[in-house]
Amino acid sequence: MSQYDFTVLVASAAVVLLMIGIAGLLGFRQSAKLDDGELARLAEAEGARIEGAAVDAKGRNAIARLEGGKLMIARVMADGVSTRVLAPAQARVRLAQGKLSVTFADLGYPSLNMRLDNPPAWLAELGARP
Repeated sequence: MSQYDFTVLVASAAVVLLMIGIAGLLGFRQSAKLDDGELARLAEAEGARIEGAAVDAKGRNAIARLEGGKLMIARVMADGVSTRVLAPAQARVRLAQGKLSVTFADLGYPSLNMRLDNPPAWLAELGARP
């Protein structure tokens, strides 16, 4: 390896470390968190109101029943939240031993899997079977 190649390697490594340091200072490890207030805000953005909701203990996944009978699925993805509003007929809901699993008719959207300590009663109305 020539002196020039070594200089380029060291300079490149320094720039990469500088960028990692700046990202650390700016908070690249921040992550969104779901709670009842955030779910209400997300539902309002969809033009709806929440009738009932369940959020997992980590605040990373949630399912909500909206007025009019629709469902809203929310999940944290990095520092943002992905939501999906759908009719109950477009989802299959299963509840077993405190684990909720929701699979969707649209295979392009991954299943929602979350642990619930106290599942709300309205999940039974969706066909959730223990």
